[in-house]
Amino acid sequence: MLTLSQATAETRTFIKWGAIIIVLLFLAVISVRLISYFKNTFFPTPPPPPTVSFNKLPTISFPANASGKSFTYSLDTVTGILPVFPDRLKVYKMVSKAPDLLALNKARSSVAAVGFNSAEVPVSNQVYQWEDNGPLNRTITMNIFSLNFNLSSSFMTDPTVQAAGNLPDQNGAISVAESFLSGMDSFPSDIDTSKTQTFIYSINNNTLTTASSISNTQVIEVDFFQKDVDKLPIYYPKAINSTMNVLVVAGQDQPQVAQVNFYHQTISSTYATYPIKTAQQAFDELKQGKGYIASYFGNSDYISIRNVALGYYIGDKKQDYLMPIAVFSGDNGFYAYVPLVTDVWVNK
Repeated sequence: MLTLSQATAETRTFIKWGAIIIVLLFLAVISVRLISYFKNTFFPTPPPPPTVSFNKLPTISFPANASGKSFTYSLDTVTGILPVFPDRLKVYKMVSKAPDLLALNKARSSVAAVGFNSAEVPVSNQVYQWEDNGPLNRTITMNIFSLNFNLSSSFMTDPTVQAAGNLPDQNGAISVAESFLSGMDSFPSDIDTSKTQTFIYSINNNTLTTASSISNTQVIEVDFFQKDVDKLPIYYPKAINSTMNVLVVAGQDQPQVAQVNFYHQTISSTYATYPIKTAQQAFDELKQGKGYIASYFGNSDYISIRNVALGYYIGDKKQDYLMPIAVFSGDNGFYAYVPLVTDVWVNK
């Protein structure tokens, strides 16, 4: 039978060795974590290569440059240096709408909802046209499969439009434009209404010129923009303008829609990752004249680049993929785009 002193001694021995084991285990955990930290810091495991699941991609089809000048560029960002781009970005498939036997009936209902009740006139097997014999002689031309459309009218010479008697303010014009597109069931769910922009114009010699204030405005343009993709904005051919825009003017009793350019493509959730160029490579291509000039209102051929950003591009023609671009911007409304997927993964 253990005596009290023996029991005390054994307890102390147990506690001592238990404490030693706990300290050793603690030191072992700390050591493993330190080794892992230094390994990941100085010898990081490289990420898996980009998936490039779509194989080679088509080139981005940009329209003609907004300016025919040959520019000389300098970098004048806040930091004085180019940003660091990631080594890869996602490329998304665009949704392709299959032909629908009921497409023409759906298009008829869509245009009738905004006052176009005439019989359609076929332009092609996909494109149809309707007339509205109201005061502005409006015409709507629609692709019945994509539901993209254009609306034109004779608003430039209309006395009611020029008088601008019941022209709304910018917020009112946005409501008119949204109601028009919603009435046609053409207001996409991926529109970010916080990005909506308005532009005010006067009519001079059948031409729209920028108005100095709402008091001498006769036309309000409303542009709608799609939501960011992976926190990157979508850019369109005219930089600050969208491919979805509506012109709102005064009518006899209430504001009316005088012109619409509506081209929208839905972005799917299917994507692949592709290697992209560095900011320096993109800037070098811009200086070599390989970029697309989306906007410029100045006269100088010397451009100071104030900002360099990443984005995605959607044009005004059907495209199969949403692809990343580098966006270079400067003074006098200068915007230029350079495609970013590395050349080896693009069909030239």
